[in-house]
Amino acid sequence: MHGDAVTVLADRVFAHTRPSDASDVVALVGPDDGGLVLTGANPVRAARRCREEQAFSGPILFDLAAAERKIATRERPFDESGDRLVETTLEEHVQGQIDAGADAALTPTLYLRAGDFGALEAAAEGATGLGRDDVILSLPMDAGWLAPGLIDKVIGLLVGVPLAKAVMPGGQFNPPQRVMDGALGLRRLVTEVPNVALFRTDLAGLDAVAQGALAASIGTSSALRHIVPPGESAAYGQANGRPEDRSPSVLVRDLMAYVRGSALAGRFGDRPAPPCRCARCGGRSIVSFLRQEDWKDARLHGVAVWSEWARNLLYPDSPAGRRRYWRQLCRDAIAAHARYNTLVRAREPVFVPPESLWVWAGEDTAPAPAAATPAR
Repeated sequence: MHGDAVTVLADRVFAHTRPSDASDVVALVGPDDGGLVLTGANPVRAARRCREEQAFSGPILFDLAAAERKIATRERPFDESGDRLVETTLEEHVQGQIDAGADAALTPTLYLRAGDFGALEAAAEGATGLGRDDVILSLPMDAGWLAPGLIDKVIGLLVGVPLAKAVMPGGQFNPPQRVMDGALGLRRLVTEVPNVALFRTDLAGLDAVAQGALAASIGTSSALRHIVPPGESAAYGQANGRPEDRSPSVLVRDLMAYVRGSALAGRFGDRPAPPCRCARCGGRSIVSFLRQEDWKDARLHGVAVWSEWARNLLYPDSPAGRRRYWRQLCRDAIAAHARYNTLVRAREPVFVPPESLWVWAGEDTAPAPAAATPAR
């Protein structure tokens, strides 16, 4: 279905995944309302396997993940490295993706530091200058761009870019106010700038689609649900000098939140925990994702859960219907946090709705956060 990038993306929620998971993921993502964004080793081989062995007919894109390696500048907004000892032009990067079987090409944009409008302008001008309609301008933007002082200028710049645009949020774990600013800023981007998709994100992608975004891609793992700025190490599971918690992040359907497997097990203790009825789990307990061997099961469980929400979200023909479905889903999730606290007989709340969930639910203010913090 190679062609106009806007058409390729429209009304879809993609799974942003490693090639090693691709064959399992396509069994959970619908070809009519979903797709794959592959990033990592051997994406072309994985794409071919999905097409030829599993007859997957949905769109497939390749994320070169250039933003993980370098910072963008006005002089060099794109990755120009190649497989050879010579530099590769933007045109060659784009055409190489199409030749390899991508349905549209993501530009290899480097990491855009908050406030560096020179780099942002150069990326927009370079992609537009290609004169192609099968190109998606990749925008790996630090979360600082979404702050009230910058978001107006970002919108003013991007509104005139006549291409599909894929915003990919960047940064480490964020403080509550930055989370709130980010949720509101992303909503402004997708409602005020035409043809914007939100890629490499978490459930914020579904909120974006509910508000009218062109498309979204949700990462199958914590590492693919945001971009860590170049030169920084991912702050996964580190706290107060204690050893890293290597249990996977688990998407809890009732809560609409990613929670570390060890945290779930610790909060329920010896009390019965709800089973998961998703297309992948078949009744498996939500507290059973504890070891590194459970990571893949947790990733596929997450795809099964959110892809069901995505199908329901995309079903209503009217924008109002989509917003209504999403708002109610989020409100039910907020209420479920209180129910879970009752289940575990918590003296103080241990299941606390993420700040962004209050924004998605249409609430004006969120209560002060308690001690528990969901996993990313």
